[in-house]
Amino acid sequence: MQALLAFYMYYATTDGGLGIDQSVALSLVGAYGGFVYMMALVASFVGDRLLGAERTLYYSAILVMVGHIVLALVPGAAGLALGLVCVGIGSGGVKTASQVVLGDLYDREDPRRDAGFSIFYMAVNIGGLLGPMITGWVWGMAGFHWGFGLAVIGMAIGLIQYTLMRKSTIGAAGSEVPNPLPRSEWAKWGLSPFGWFRGFLRYLPVAVHRRGRVLRPASGSELVQLDAHPGSGAVV
Repeated sequence: MQALLAFYMYYATTDGGLGIDQSVALSLVGAYGGFVYMMALVASFVGDRLLGAERTLYYSAILVMVGHIVLALVPGAAGLALGLVCVGIGSGGVKTASQVVLGDLYDREDPRRDAGFSIFYMAVNIGGLLGPMITGWVWGMAGFHWGFGLAVIGMAIGLIQYTLMRKSTIGAAGSEVPNPLPRSEWAKWGLSPFGWFRGFLRYLPVAVHRRGRVLRPASGSELVQLDAHPGSGAVV
């Protein structure tokens, strides 16, 4: 997918792209790469304190496939933004949790552990070699969205195989939550519905214009009414 991303953004709309300026498109690709590594940190927290590595890996892989589906089916900037957010969050989880699960399959003294990681990284490198070649070929034959669709097919095959065999091959590896987060601390980390709502009020500069009045979040969860001329629009 990433092999097509920059081309998709800066190719002209007549060629199936979005027509974004090339320098902007390349900057967005770089920002996306940084976003993936930031999400790896978030995934580490989720795996260590909420879900465990195996479930984090499974749900992250599903999210990656959803992102590829959006990129393949939803045209324009909306599809690009939503698809990259899903793929970025999911990829951060896959990068982190897959290695934890693999390490948990073997004891530290088991000689097969090093062999398992060698096979894993070999598969990653083979995918990194063949993926751009195959998706680039499909793009040349049928267009960008078919190239993204090929990534969907690959993820679907992997997920189906993993889902069918996870109980027999993975077993209990990665299922333990090493340092569970007590429910009493969920609000502190913004994990409860109230925590999200309060954070929304405190940190997002949202203003709602209604009947000539503007509501703007103040300190805490307090709302202050300010006068505004009718039709003047929302204050941001």
